[in-house]
Amino acid sequence: MTPRRLLPPQLAWLNEMGADTHWLTARELSVQPPSVRPPSVLQPPVQPPVLRPSVPQPRRADGATQAPPVEAPSLATVDLDALAQAVGTCTRCPLHAQRTQAVPGAGVRVKPLYFIVGEQPGIEDDASGQPFQGDAGNLLRAMMVAARLPEAESAYLTNVVKCRALGGRAPSAEEIAACLPYLHREIMLVRPRWILALGKTAAQAILGVSGDMDALRGGPHAWTAPDGTRIPVWVTHHPSSLLVRSTGKPEAWRDLAALAQAIRTAGD
Repeated sequence: MTPRRLLPPQLAWLNEMGADTHWLTARELSVQPPSVRPPSVLQPPVQPPVLRPSVPQPRRADGATQAPPVEAPSLATVDLDALAQAVGTCTRCPLHAQRTQAVPGAGVRVKPLYFIVGEQPGIEDDASGQPFQGDAGNLLRAMMVAARLPEAESAYLTNVVKCRALGGRAPSAEEIAACLPYLHREIMLVRPRWILALGKTAAQAILGVSGDMDALRGGPHAWTAPDGTRIPVWVTHHPSSLLVRSTGKPEAWRDLAALAQAIRTAGD
């Protein structure tokens, strides 16, 4: 893997987690000027333009345009570009009226080692149209490097829910159900070797089970495709939760270190 530089806040996060950082090289630990953003381990490609409905839409009381919820088109035959367009124009649940823009998945599109899925877009994701931006994305990338996950750059990133809920509240069961067909189609198209579910919402959506993080953490679990293909699933805390709840950091470090060992044992 090409060495990546870690800024002091990222190194502090890793030290709080109990991560073994002594092996990181001087280049990786060097400090960049604050005005320069560190290179991304998981650099997503430019996404196709988001298409908006062109027909007149009814107006809300505040004057903003609001489209009535509609059924999503059949996704069985769409490719990733068409799927991103469907996500961008989706009105299947009320979140479409609150979003700045929908955020489809991004990253390595053909058989990546990792399919990384979170709960919903963050503030920076909602603004940029790209998943895992901002502090949560930076922490995720730093964690993957420090845990020595093989081929950390071979990743596709997405969220269960493609639109950010107002105020970042947890998405409802209705909102999750509306987006699940997009998530399942993403997995079928991308065909990853491993799925990394970040947080309880992502884990429950991928695995189709209930339970708290203590019961779901680690792995291997499995996601089964309609054709019977089984993809191993690993579960850990979402990096955004680690930024506000430090008690989960050592657990996340152990989860990722165990995932790295499982991947090496499997020979992927």
